[in-house]
Amino acid sequence: MTLHPDDPLVPERSSDDPSYQDLLVELQRERLLRQDLQSKLDKTGQSLRHANRSLVSLARQVDRMVKERTEDLARDRAAAEAENAAKTQFLATMSHEIRTPLNGVLGMASALSDTPLREEQAQILGVLHDSGRLLLSIVDDILDLSKIEEGKLELERLPTDAVALVKAVYRQFEARVSAKGLNFSRMCSGRLARGEVWVNIDPTRFQQVLSNLLSNAIKFTDRGSIAVIADLEPECGGTMMLSVTVRDTGIGLTPQQLDCLFEPYMQADASVHRNHGGTGLGLAIARQICQRMGGDLTCRSVEGEGSEFRASFRVTRAEPLPEDLEVDTKIDNAVLSARRWRVLVAEDNRTNRMVLHHMLKDFDLELVWVQNGEEAVEACFQIRPDLVLMDVNMPVLDGLTATARIRAREQRENLDPVPVIAVSANALLHQVNSYLDQGMTDHVAKPLRKRRLLQVMAKALS
Repeated sequence: MTLHPDDPLVPERSSDDPSYQDLLVELQRERLLRQDLQSKLDKTGQSLRHANRSLVSLARQVDRMVKERTEDLARDRAAAEAENAAKTQFLATMSHEIRTPLNGVLGMASALSDTPLREEQAQILGVLHDSGRLLLSIVDDILDLSKIEEGKLELERLPTDAVALVKAVYRQFEARVSAKGLNFSRMCSGRLARGEVWVNIDPTRFQQVLSNLLSNAIKFTDRGSIAVIADLEPECGGTMMLSVTVRDTGIGLTPQQLDCLFEPYMQADASVHRNHGGTGLGLAIARQICQRMGGDLTCRSVEGEGSEFRASFRVTRAEPLPEDLEVDTKIDNAVLSARRWRVLVAEDNRTNRMVLHHMLKDFDLELVWVQNGEEAVEACFQIRPDLVLMDVNMPVLDGLTATARIRAREQRENLDPVPVIAVSANALLHQVNSYLDQGMTDHVAKPLRKRRLLQVMAKALS
């Protein structure tokens, strides 16, 4: 573009003035520069607007992807929760379905053992009883693993004589070790060497760990010896470490087998030609129990030379309990024999009724039998029993609903609540807790253990 003399930017000078011509050139250059700058600004603005549109589009796309991903995660979480709930329900159902016939097997075996038997019959009965207990332990292992995976394995801390606890487990395995012709020794060292030492521990879980280690030692040892060494050493802060070592001269383990020894479902020999049974869950569960109790489970082994397992538990000192099991048993028996208690039994399974009858036949109890929850509610207010043994899974009306109706009517009529004990093959922790939350007094799991049943009944009646 060329500046014209009439342009308002051009000063009023003579066109023949040289400086005037230079000024026109300078003004022309400046205008071109402004036009070039404006063009660049326009292009930059256009680029920015385009970039902004792209960013807005990208932001919308990201929002859409985040929303879709959030929805996917929500669906995945819902599916996982549904799968977990289905798994829990499946385990609960299978536990109930397996425990119910086991209650008949073990209950009738226990009743039969109270009758005169020939030696051969006693041996057959012993095999039947041991096989039933083995099946029950497998069911318990599966349930324990499920609890561990869900973080729901609960532990107790009860005052327990550590020396007596080790001795009790040792005595349980003496006959089995002797039957294989093995030497079996037990030694208490450290503070345990002085005799009775009371600590706070979960005695049931401790026995579960030690029993698993001894069962494996017996299973994999055909000659030589098995030794149990217990020790208790103080730690800083007032705690102590209780350890039990099980040493055997069995077949031992290879380094490869040691690497996966504590993995769930893994076995040292999983081939079809393996000589030893088992689910491959026991050691995994045992280590989890030890770790939950502040210790660990470790193994040292050489193939062909044997193995050494060391289980440790962090404990604290406890005050001795004044009563032992024998005294407790006498007290329970005294309560049940104090008078002719009226006991309402709601149970629809004929075999389970037979088991209960045999377990309670030593006491002069007035047993009233009904076959469903509806009959239980009606009978409860007709005969006013001292105690109710309530099955949970029953036709017409289940035990939980029946208990709820009993509690509601007692409240309406201002009656003292009758003790209701759940007698059920549903033994998962959340199931037991739900029974207690819905008005039941206590729980006894099937397969029934006579000692536990009498203990709970005596506690409710006293």
